[in-house]
Amino acid sequence: MSVRARLGWPGRMRRALAFGLSGRDVVVVALAGFMLRGGIVVLAVPSAVLPSVIGLAGAVGVNAFGIDGRPMPPFFELVAIVSVLAAVWLLAAMVVGSLIDVWLIETALNPNGRSLRSPRPPPRLEQLLGLAGIRAICLVPLAIALAWAGSRIYTAAYNELTIPSNLAVPLPVRTVLAATDAVAVVMVVWLLEETIGAIAVRRLVLTGCGIWRAIGGAVLQLVRRPVTSAATVLLSYLASALAMAAGLGLTAVAFDWFRVAARTQQPIPLSLAIGQFSTTRDFRTAVFLLAALAVGVAWVAASTLAGMASAWRSAALTGEVAEATSRPVGKPSESQLGLSEIGPATSGH
Repeated sequence: MSVRARLGWPGRMRRALAFGLSGRDVVVVALAGFMLRGGIVVLAVPSAVLPSVIGLAGAVGVNAFGIDGRPMPPFFELVAIVSVLAAVWLLAAMVVGSLIDVWLIETALNPNGRSLRSPRPPPRLEQLLGLAGIRAICLVPLAIALAWAGSRIYTAAYNELTIPSNLAVPLPVRTVLAATDAVAVVMVVWLLEETIGAIAVRRLVLTGCGIWRAIGGAVLQLVRRPVTSAATVLLSYLASALAMAAGLGLTAVAFDWFRVAARTQQPIPLSLAIGQFSTTRDFRTAVFLLAALAVGVAWVAASTLAGMASAWRSAALTGEVAEATSRPVGKPSESQLGLSEIGPATSGH
């Protein structure tokens, strides 16, 4: 029985939601992929303290820029170091992220359990290289967009540093507002390449096609199935955005409590009385510890929401690609990674 015969688009979305809420294994694996692909930076935003202009100058070096704002050799050295570190991170994200993609795809189509107790053989190296290749190819348009937008964003940031338009507004916000078109282009290109890459990865796993055929099939799928494809992408990414907004808001509030508790100079007296004995103690240490605990709980809550949303998004796209390719649920897949079932083991459905 095919996925198409069993489920329409609403049914696939309900199934994807159930997958996102199905258990700890799924959330942890999806969260690992989200963190590895840059999610850890997003989750750290509410807890980040933006440096001042003097702090930025101290971090990059006073000789990084000339008096006219032009970058100097020390700045290019810093860019080279950051580029190498980013390349290493991207390589790890593509390879390890491909393993996670296979696990989530196989598990989303497998109705017989998702435990990790009986791992299956990992996918072939050829397939992993293919998945990483798709992600690398899809990053090319984003790199071009970033290169084009970089000069505009740099100019906006430099202008706001030298001649601030409104000191009451944080520097990053002023920079984004001054270069809205550049930021918008980057965001649109990122969404398109992420969508095409996600669909292409699933087509490669489910059909066993090559890299370029998977990418071409992903583009054709968006053209031939514009309504359900757009609805799936928009709903899944909107759910992720709402989950991240809730998690970031919770983390931001908890971090503000923590910062206020850390900077409190006035004692917080608390009187304790037991029978004839009474004492008054400064409660600031306890408030600080409680605020730190709140930050930790907020981080766990935000991470859990991010993992659930990532799992739902992955399952939603997997269901859409499975329906588009008419992949039978009972057909064994060529690659099976880290899956096990409570009942008798079966091939990844």
